[in-house]
Amino acid sequence: MSDEFDAVILGGGPAGSTVATLLAQAGQQVVVLEKEHFPRYHIGESLLPATVGIFERLGVHDAIRDSSVLKPGGKWLYGSDEVPGDFSKYDEQATFKKTPYSYLVDRAIFDRILLDRSADCGADVRYGHEVTDLIQEHGRVTGVTAADESGHKAEYRGRLVIDATGLGAVIGRRLKLRQPTVNQRMGIYAQYRAEPVRQDAIDGWFTGQMFYDGWTWLINLPDDTISVGVVLPVERFRQINANPGELLDRMVRENVLLKNGMTPNPERVSEVRVTGNMGNTSKQLTGDGWVMVGDAGFFIDPCYSSGVHVAMESGTMAADTFLAQPNDAPIPASAFRQYESKLWNHEKYVTRMVEAFYMASRNTSLQKMIVTMQDSFLKSLRRKFVTFVGGDFSKNSGYISRVFLYSKFISWLFPNNTTRPENRPDYLIDAVVPFEFAVTDDKPTRRKVA
Repeated sequence: MSDEFDAVILGGGPAGSTVATLLAQAGQQVVVLEKEHFPRYHIGESLLPATVGIFERLGVHDAIRDSSVLKPGGKWLYGSDEVPGDFSKYDEQATFKKTPYSYLVDRAIFDRILLDRSADCGADVRYGHEVTDLIQEHGRVTGVTAADESGHKAEYRGRLVIDATGLGAVIGRRLKLRQPTVNQRMGIYAQYRAEPVRQDAIDGWFTGQMFYDGWTWLINLPDDTISVGVVLPVERFRQINANPGELLDRMVRENVLLKNGMTPNPERVSEVRVTGNMGNTSKQLTGDGWVMVGDAGFFIDPCYSSGVHVAMESGTMAADTFLAQPNDAPIPASAFRQYESKLWNHEKYVTRMVEAFYMASRNTSLQKMIVTMQDSFLKSLRRKFVTFVGGDFSKNSGYISRVFLYSKFISWLFPNNTTRPENRPDYLIDAVVPFEFAVTDDKPTRRKVA
């Protein structure tokens, strides 16, 4: 027995709930199959101003504002230097001129607000439902089979199946489209009960500190909770004499930002969680009867807080594309070609800036160039950077490409100006130990970032 819908949405995170709300508001029959129960813990607490307009469209802005910390910008520490990104200092291409701010959120609350809104608009939200199989007919995905918590299975069919299952990437993995990107990094993170000490953190700024080929973050969340995390290469983690919890505790004790950024002796109030292989993509984002949104399509290193915005913007684009199709007709892959092209551009330019970030973490000359860019005579470049970090990832594409190429050139020109790990013992380079961490050895085959 099967249930028939206009759209079957897999996953109720920000991408899935955005699609569900917009389709339900337009009178479409929508079901959301969410494996977990909300509220639930999730990473990705730092949001961007380009997303605020989507909050307005969904009708959730007031609820998010009331449950969050106002975020005026983000700040990176390069050694003793600071590189701020004040959202109010955008350039003429910015889409967030009316809302040059964003929020730091508790994702358990934030995601629940979004999915509750979907239900309020008429979406059929079903918690505790896990997809067990895709239904394919004549080369087309026409639905899924899902099991509830009692083990009862049912079929859910629709004109379109929308994969919003995040890193689980149900469709991508079942159709063997998912693959890692070249540079594999991992994140280790938890929440602590403490108060921020740095004035920028108190004022709601995202704060991060660069170290050799990695970084740490400190995010002031509601209710005296601070999100703390570290991102580093998978191979480097294998060389560290610590398991994930030990590594994070040591970072809290010794890393300059974390040690000096919050009150002493913080109490960890969540599990230490690990996201391995922070860098995945897909050979394609759409096919006959299906489309992927958010992290299900690709996941980029979170140093620019791009994840939630890409999730919600891709959800918006997917919903708008769906609504532009004739009613009561199957939706072909060709309908989403423009959608796919736009998202590949997002991936391309965010990846370029991420790689420029990591090149700077390994090269002192490049760090000096970035700090110099903060000088007043380069104000236009700073404004372009703010427009990018505010969430307009495809704006100023020429500027983004130049930053990427300049970073490669300076790294080539001054290869010895490197912040080598062996000279930075405070950044946790220790003896190799036989700690095992699951990592795929699959080699990426999809196109390079040009």
